[in-house]
Amino acid sequence: MADTIAVMNRGRIEQLGTPAELYEQPRTAFVAGFLGKSNLLDGTVSSDGVVRLPDGSELRARTNGNHGPVSIGVRPEKIRLGDAGVNRLSGTVKESAYIGVATEVVVATPVGELTVFHQNVETGGGAPAPGSQVTLSWASEATFVVDRGEETE
Repeated sequence: MADTIAVMNRGRIEQLGTPAELYEQPRTAFVAGFLGKSNLLDGTVSSDGVVRLPDGSELRARTNGNHGPVSIGVRPEKIRLGDAGVNRLSGTVKESAYIGVATEVVVATPVGELTVFHQNVETGGGAPAPGSQVTLSWASEATFVVDRGEETE
């Protein structure tokens, strides 16, 4: 196992870093998608640490000096059902699939679909059924920002 990894795209290095840095703080949409599932939403940096989404809602994130149009991302396992986190979006459960350790829940929000890995810590899973109204929340530290419009595959 390496302690430093280079993620390459079409012959050029997209990002160089530790496995944790690449996964938790991808610098490009390609890296975010390459190392697992990511939820990416379009937005605009409105001030340092704040991204405004098309519906007017604002999410907190490390904007790392980015300005203007961006994509804001969060990994499915970082999102919780409920309103405990600083970043919140409401939506309707579109589908869910039991995958053992978690239930994969797809939620339609006004700004796009988000996938959540709801941990199955209780018998029966406890994930909301399709059609349920839910609030999704997560920490600002779990949110990353990349340039908008990059290819993810």
